[in-house]
Amino acid sequence: MININTILVGLDLSPMDDHLIAYASFLAKKLDIKKVYFTHNVKKYAISELFQEQLKDLDLEQIIGDELSEKITNSFDADVEWDTLIAEDPYTESIFNHIVNKYYIDMILVGNKIDYEGAGVLTDKLLRMVKCPLLIIPETCTPKLNTIWAGTDFSRSCMKIYNSIDYIEEKIDANIVAAHVYQIPAQFSPYVSADTMKVKLKKHSQERLEKFIKRLHKPYNIEEKVLDSKESTIAEKLIECSQDNNADLLMVADKGSNNISSLMLGSVTDELSTSNSRIPIWVVK
Repeated sequence: MININTILVGLDLSPMDDHLIAYASFLAKKLDIKKVYFTHNVKKYAISELFQEQLKDLDLEQIIGDELSEKITNSFDADVEWDTLIAEDPYTESIFNHIVNKYYIDMILVGNKIDYEGAGVLTDKLLRMVKCPLLIIPETCTPKLNTIWAGTDFSRSCMKIYNSIDYIEEKIDANIVAAHVYQIPAQFSPYVSADTMKVKLKKHSQERLEKFIKRLHKPYNIEEKVLDSKESTIAEKLIECSQDNNADLLMVADKGSNNISSLMLGSVTDELSTSNSRIPIWVVK
């Protein structure tokens, strides 16, 4: 079983920070987090030459640290130790990776600014670099963990999702939904009718999902959902159906199987990390 004792929250001095701090506070209370680090990377190279003269005598790291501390004090109400880490580096993902290794971070929280140009770039890099799970928080979500959807493709990596759910279920009593999305292989469509393939694939997927859940031997109930991707990608279908069913969290593995329903990083998980999801996405590693 995993343990989540220390989390790292990435802040950027935007209104998104308030949402991330509030969610971190909620998570710290619900999952008994022991320490929360808040970090911001000061990119001095991005400051226009027009302002460098005015800023040269200012201690930007101190000023920003004080501003973040005030934000955190106002929005973080969990009775948990916290600290701020201000860095200066052209590569924010490198700073995150350094902090993860130095402070033994168990999970990273980052924001997902919906419809924001460039959104998801940092998240995509972190998915490939850091060794701990990522929790991607949209600016529109309400902190809740009543219903959790688990993207399930029967792979060994997928098993890690349920190890994380074990940890969550020890702390809270959430409703767990195992969601499997199947796709009709395009290469067979000229020879077998779509309706015939759909019936067979749905039945096959339902049987596999039922067997998979039984093999887990979990003490908590797991609802099973088999979804036809139709004209959507697997990522789009997972987001659409989890949102339509009022899920509070979607969990996926960073890698998956190589079969029809792959959740491999660079495909489904990669698409999810840069999506306009209205619910948080927890990428398990």
